[in-house]
Amino acid sequence: MNTASAPTASPPASDAAARARAVALVAEAIGEIIGFWNFKPSLGRVWAVLFLSADPLDAEQIEAQTGLSAGMVSTSLNELLQWGVVRRQPAPGERRRLFLAETDVWMLVARVFRERELRLVSSTIEQLEAALRILDGEGRGTDPRSMHQSRYLHTRISRLLELARTGHRLIDRFSRTGSANLRPLRDVLAAARSASG
Repeated sequence: MNTASAPTASPPASDAAARARAVALVAEAIGEIIGFWNFKPSLGRVWAVLFLSADPLDAEQIEAQTGLSAGMVSTSLNELLQWGVVRRQPAPGERRRLFLAETDVWMLVARVFRERELRLVSSTIEQLEAALRILDGEGRGTDPRSMHQSRYLHTRISRLLELARTGHRLIDRFSRTGSANLRPLRDVLAAARSASG
């Protein structure tokens, strides 16, 4: 009987290839979602590869797994670092820089809502309020037809402003708590429909 221990078998190359295909598929899918949000798809691909990696990766490893150029990986990593969704991992004694993905996916979504959607709605509110101030200050008119047109315009802009303010409250709550009651938004939309009907 042979008592010598058998050498430990390394996983077949096909296993590694299957894992690489799965990672590439997920990275592509996340890239498409990120692209839908008007971010560069490369940001989603780089983040997904880091998120799916059990170990920190350097830029060359990210290039190999995403198929992106060195310049695109570098640019993507810089943007992801600015958003706080990727962080550097210290590598004592090594010159290469290693990166890790933020793994709290909800935090990522909440940050996007706070930084982009909330800012956009806030800007919209400011513009609508400015439009109402213009109408109140200069756009009233003196003849009946002009006054009617100004009142009509004021009413329509006021409805949009109410909708924007309601949306702002919903996005703010959603970004902080992960839940949002859509009833106020439905109520505003229902009131707008009944008023125009």
